[in-house]
Amino acid sequence: MTQNIPLMPKNPMFSYAYIAYQPFDNLYNANEALYHGTIFKDLDIPFSSYRNNPIMNPFK
Repeated sequence: MTQNIPLMPKNPMFSYAYIAYQPFDNLYNANEALYHGTIFKDLDIPFSSYRNNPIMNPFK
Protein backbone atom coordinates (compact mmCIF):
# COMPACT_ATOMS: atom_id res chain seq x y z
CA MET A 1 0.00 0.00 0.00
CA THR A 2 1.82 3.08 -1.24
CA GLN A 3 0.52 6.49 -0.28
CA ASN A 4 1.62 9.78 -1.77
CA ILE A 5 1.80 11.74 1.46
CA PRO A 6 4.15 14.74 1.32
CA LEU A 7 6.81 15.13 3.99
CA MET A 8 5.65 18.67 4.74
CA PRO A 9 2.52 20.73 3.99
CA LYS A 10 2.39 22.61 0.69
CA ASN A 11 2.21 26.01 2.42
CA PRO A 12 3.93 25.72 5.80
CA MET A 13 3.38 28.64 8.17
CA PHE A 14 6.11 30.36 10.18
CA SER A 15 6.44 29.42 13.85
CA TYR A 16 4.45 26.19 13.47
CA ALA A 17 6.11 22.89 14.34
CA TYR A 18 5.76 20.20 11.69
CA ILE A 19 6.67 16.54 11.99
CA ALA A 20 7.58 14.79 8.77
CA TYR A 21 5.52 11.73 7.83
CA GLN A 22 7.28 8.51 8.89
CA PRO A 23 6.64 5.70 6.40
CA PHE A 24 6.34 2.22 7.90
CA ASP A 25 9.27 0.54 6.19
CA ASN A 26 12.74 -0.63 7.24
CA LEU A 27 11.39 -1.85 10.59
CA TYR A 28 12.81 -3.95 13.43
CA ASN A 29 10.87 -7.00 14.61
CA ALA A 30 9.18 -6.66 18.03
CA ASN A 31 12.06 -7.99 20.15
CA GLU A 32 14.70 -5.89 18.35
CA ALA A 33 12.48 -2.81 18.58
CA LEU A 34 12.22 -3.20 22.37
CA TYR A 35 16.00 -3.54 22.62
CA HIS A 36 16.73 -0.49 20.41
CA GLY A 37 13.90 1.68 21.74
CA THR A 38 12.36 2.25 18.30
CA ILE A 39 10.67 0.17 15.65
CA PHE A 40 12.23 2.29 12.87
CA LYS A 41 15.77 1.27 11.90
CA ASP A 42 16.28 4.71 10.33
CA LEU A 43 15.73 6.38 13.73
CA ASP A 44 18.20 4.14 15.54
CA ILE A 45 21.16 6.52 15.74
CA PRO A 46 23.99 5.63 18.12
CA PHE A 47 24.42 8.21 20.89
CA SER A 48 28.13 8.41 20.10
CA SER A 49 27.36 9.81 16.62
CA TYR A 50 26.22 13.09 18.22
CA ARG A 51 29.75 13.68 19.50
CA ASN A 52 30.86 14.91 16.04
CA ASN A 53 27.73 16.96 15.31
CA PRO A 54 28.39 20.61 16.32
CA ILE A 55 24.67 21.44 16.57
CA MET A 56 23.44 18.49 18.63
CA ASN A 57 26.53 17.79 20.75
CA PRO A 58 25.43 17.08 24.36
CA PHE A 59 29.08 16.82 25.42
CA LYS A 60 29.86 20.57 25.19
